Amino acid sequence: MKKIFISLFVISTAFLTSCSNEDDYAIASFIPLLYSEDFPDDDIDFNQTFDFEGWTNFSEAGSKLWIERAFQGDGYIQFSSFNSGDPSNIGWAITPAVNLDETENEVLTFESASNFVDNPDNKLEIFISTDYDGVDVLNATWEQLTATVADNTTNDYIYIPSGEIDLSSYTGNIHIGFKVTGNSTTLDGLFQVDKIRIFSKN
Repeated sequence: MKKIFISLFVISTAFLTSCSNEDDYAIASFIPLLYSEDFPDDDIDFNQTFDFEGWTNFSEAGSKLWIERAFQGDGYIQFSSFNSGDPSNIGWAITPAVNLDETENEVLTFESASNFVDNPDNKLEIFISTDYDGVDVLNATWEQLTATVADNTTNDYIYIPSGEIDLSSYTGNIHIGFKVTGNSTTLDGLFQVDKIRIFSKN
């Protein structure tokens, strides 16, 4: 098991706004980062079952689970139905709890990639739960989030930014679930997820 890093710091940036001496720089608003996971290469056990501390790696159907991968020093998690032999593969990767009580205007972002996906029913979906207990995935309430994700039209391992996913209507502890559906025949293919951020836009 490896340690995740939940950052409770703020990020600020400065940018040039004027040629005058009095107002050369404007400071952007502070952005509290509530959760971040880049799957550092140093923490990756290549091709092994994904087991970062605090995460849930769960098979709803079939024998496949999310695995840890890295390419050119960049770590990520991957789900593939290839050679499973199962009529159905459904795999969840669920984040640790993130508390939204002390912030407002929270946003989720991540990146996803696909390859060998030739059927739109082979898909990556994103969900949120406010009642997941960290153990019982199927009895939790999961609400699907609208996000831009990799699919059968974006193969070749091209990372697709999710866009900013509004979480401002949620409070308390939340979990984000990355769910892939496939099988070893008509829905073969793989999906990758990386660079997960939850932050406040205040």
